[in-house]
Amino acid sequence: MATSPGPLDKVRNLPSLTGLRWATAMLIFGHHLMAVEYFGGTPGVIWGNLFEAGKTGVTLFFILSGFVLAWGYKPQQTARSFWWHRIARIYPLHLVGVGLALIAAATLVPEIRADGTAPVVANVFLVNGWVPDWWQAGNPASWSLVCEAFFYLTFPFLIRPLARASNRALGVVVVASLVVAALAPQIASMSPIPMSAASTPLLRMPEFVIGVSLALLMKKSAWQPVRLIVAVPLAVAGYALSEAPTLPGTDIHPGLAATVGFYALLVASLANADARANSTFLARPLWQELGRVSFAFYLVHLLVIASVSSAWPDGHPQLPWRQAVPLALAAFGIALGLAWAMHKLIEIPAQRWLLRYDRSRATVRSASAPGVHLAANR
Repeated sequence: MATSPGPLDKVRNLPSLTGLRWATAMLIFGHHLMAVEYFGGTPGVIWGNLFEAGKTGVTLFFILSGFVLAWGYKPQQTARSFWWHRIARIYPLHLVGVGLALIAAATLVPEIRADGTAPVVANVFLVNGWVPDWWQAGNPASWSLVCEAFFYLTFPFLIRPLARASNRALGVVVVASLVVAALAPQIASMSPIPMSAASTPLLRMPEFVIGVSLALLMKKSAWQPVRLIVAVPLAVAGYALSEAPTLPGTDIHPGLAATVGFYALLVASLANADARANSTFLARPLWQELGRVSFAFYLVHLLVIASVSSAWPDGHPQLPWRQAVPLALAAFGIALGLAWAMHKLIEIPAQRWLLRYDRSRATVRSASAPGVHLAANR
């Protein structure tokens, strides 16, 4: 086995995490093919069994976001600079996604039309997820960006005490995050304020926090993750356990805690492989390019899936597999082509243009370190 090229806190490039973003996007794509019912009959049942848990890809995204932001954390970066970098990273494509969603809603996919303008305006400003009834207003896929926006808002205040915390305190934070993840559905059901365990940013925060905490522990060489030969089967188990029932008579969901914990182990193990110069197949050039396109793909894929299926009654084709597979491949190809164009023509130029207005040159250089800023968010 290759040895570490140096202290882990000096390692900047984590290419396997960029590749993991694409694999995660594929889980979500498969889940939405299931939700729109491209496959009918027995193939539909099989597809559903495989991809019902695909929605947990968002959990993996949240963990990845926390992990990579903490891994690339620079104490000298101001909160203002950090927030500007995050705006530059996600907001241009978010606005494009909302625009495309409004076009789809007015033409091929009327079922995603919002009830009034207020939910759409809330989506533009990434606050609609705080109102459960508005969680998929505007671009239905961008509800997760509402959570990410909240994570970004809190990160400068969260990272400083966590970076100074003892190893034991960070371990307590990890355990507490897992407990809250399991309790989130119960908290939502008991809250006097309307909340959703699936979309309320505060209740998705533990997934982000556990990513932050594990990255800090690894950078301090205070914790060694399990090897990938163990982490991968555990992640598969976590995927399946997300569909486990709640505790009898409660909304407490231990399976969710297992999902979050095992996914976090996978992220840490992949990062450890990269840091020790033993990168995985996810670090290969094709996976890197797809990982970089994954954010744009995520924003448009559901719009494309629903638009392609709009010719069938209620937008649910329910086709035999011989017809469903070509239809699914067509949706995939259109979504990938559109995402690639958005990435090259909008995301990269807009990000570069906006970052010119960050007056902290050192921050710009640190945020542009290879493989770190690209893996931070989808």
